[in-house]
Parts: sequence; structure tokens; C-alpha cells
Amino acid sequence: MDTLIFMEIAKRPDPGKSLVDQAVAWLEGRLPRGWSVERSGRHIIDPSVPPEDGKFSLSGPNGTITTVAVEEKRSISPRGVFDLLPQVRTARNMGAHLPLLVVAPWISKRTQELLAEQDLGYIDLTGNALVRIDNPPFFLQTEGAARNPTPKERGRAQLRGTKAARLIRLLADVRPPYGPGELATATGLAPGYVSRLLDALYREALIERARRGPVESVDLAGLLRRWSASYDVFQANSQQAFIASAGVEELLTTLRDTAAIGARLTITGSVAASRLAPVTAPAMLLAYCDSPTKIGAELDLLQVDEGANVMLMEPFDPVAQERSSSENGLRFAAPSQVAVDCMTGNGRMPAEGEALLEWMLANESKWRLESLQGPTPP
Repeated sequence: MDTLIFMEIAKRPDPGKSLVDQAVAWLEGRLPRGWSVERSGRHIIDPSVPPEDGKFSLSGPNGTITTVAVEEKRSISPRGVFDLLPQVRTARNMGAHLPLLVVAPWISKRTQELLAEQDLGYIDLTGNALVRIDNPPFFLQTEGAARNPTPKERGRAQLRGTKAARLIRLLADVRPPYGPGELATATGLAPGYVSRLLDALYREALIERARRGPVESVDLAGLLRRWSASYDVFQANSQQAFIASAGVEELLTTLRDTAAIGARLTITGSVAASRLAPVTAPAMLLAYCDSPTKIGAELDLLQVDEGANVMLMEPFDPVAQERSSSENGLRFAAPSQVAVDCMTGNGRMPAEGEALLEWMLANESKWRLESLQGPTPP
């Protein structure tokens, strides 16, 4: 059975050696006993499908051979995955129901996820790889560099930091459509920065929009997961750790009964996630506030260096507490903030974050605003 492989390259790491040869050498060094790979020359599979730049054969221990075709291009990005799909669909509609693979010097995590969603494998020369072949049965998955070792997109807005968080939170919390100007006004960010950041989000296939036009749709799950890759709840926020000797549940009761203190806290993390998508009983109370040390003293909490069950944090930016809601005398951070705080936490918090994200996708009307001017959902 033939396997069609698309290859996208940002840069040839070895100018004296083709990318095809480098990919073959990388794969050869990771094949199990009894497997082999051999480079072949340029070949045209079908006149209606663009010719590949080479091919190689993968042989299994039972003698079964799969022919792998290779096409070299300059780069692959999340948006570039969608640009490949028409060619992929053409090949599949012609009956070429074959495993497809993208190979590059480096492929971002977001691009890897989109490739896998489209049943496309990938290899990059830093070691990120997912190769799945049915005949002979073959599966290879490895992790390489998390960041591009040869970045070249300087001057473009980055999806990290306080300003990016403000825009990401708004995109998550409010349904589109909305234009760059509206987003700039709502976030207090410079219009030029908003436009550059929207361009970056579009390149990563996290939003859809007409050229220079309003945002038409948002990949909510992809956006929050992408933000979690550059944010860490325990590193981004200044914090103080405490022990509530009577336990988290008793402390929550105290906060409900002491409105003056409870109103100064915005609860996030496990406690906030569990009220919408319970996984297990929360073991720690995580909350934003303006004066962690002062509030800790008012609540008779014991400040500690380890073994804490309460973490009070000064927010990295006011956006962490924006669009919060009240319930039974307690204030909770917006689900989008809670989800990312959990995803970047420790212990079972990432699982709680994913459970909350699943709830958010299934219940948008219960938490997401219909417009920038719309009322907060109940």
C-alpha cells in the first residue's frame, strides 16, 4: 500500500543534505529491529496530484513494503494545515485512502494537534513525530522541541503576557462577531496591537475572519489550550500559601458568613471548577485578592512554605477578576480564567481544567456573553 507524505520545511538545517534524506536518516535511527527504510528518487503518482520531491520505502519484518511519497515546501503553520486539506481531499476522493504525513524542521504544538485531528501524521527534525501506518502496522510518537529553535517572526505580537491575556479572555468570554476597534475599546489595548494579535491568532487557526475584517468565529478549546502553553497560574501571580486548620469546606462557610471578607476574594482553581464540572472534592482553595497577607490574617490562616490548602494570589492583571459571578455569598472567577488556571496548576488540577472546558463547550449559553454589550449570563 502506498503512503502519501507531504513535507513542509522552514529551513534546511543541512544545506548539503536534502530534507528527504534528513527525514529518512531520522526515521532510520528510530526504527525497531526488523524494520528498514530506503530512499528512492522523484516519482509522479498521478498527473492530477502535484508531484512529490522524492519517496522512500518502509519495510516491515514480515516483508511488507509501504512506498512513502515526499513533497518539500518552505513552512507549515496551523493555518497551513487547512491549506493542505484541499490537496488531501483530492487525493482521498481519487481513492487514495492512505496515511498522510507532514515533515518539517520544526512543527508547533498547535500545528501537531490540527494535523492529528485531520488524520495527518508529522515528523520534524527536532523530534516531534506522529507516524501511523496500517500496512505494515507501524506507530511512532515522540516529543521534540516545544519552541522553534530558529524563530524568524520578530516584530509580530506574541500570544503571551498581560496584554495578550486581556484579548484572549475577551475572545473566550464573548461570542463574535466583533471588529478590531471594538476589541481595542473593550480591552483598553492599542488598536495596532489588537490587529497584530488577531493576525497571530488567525495564523494559528484559533480565529476565523475575513482579511482585516471582524472576528467571525473562535476555536474556544484551542484558544484556551494555546494560552495555557504560555501562562502558569503559580508563576504569573504573586502568591501567599496558608493552611486553614479546619479545612477548605469550613473556610468556605466562613467566607459565606463573612461577606465583608468574602467579597474581596475571587475564587478560582479546583473549588471554582468543581461547582460546574465536579471531578473530585477540592483539596485547595485558590483565590485572587488584593492583599493576601492581610486577608490571611483576618481569616486566622497559618502562613506556610509547603503543605498549604489555601493559596491567595495578587492577580497578574485586573482581567483575572473580570466577568466574575456571585453564588451563595461567594465570588467566582469567569470559567475561562478558572479553566486555564486549572490547566496550568499541579496535581489533579489539569484534569479538572479539561473537565471544566468540556462543560463550557457544552453549555456556552450558561456562561458566555452574546455580545460585548450583553448582560452576564445567569
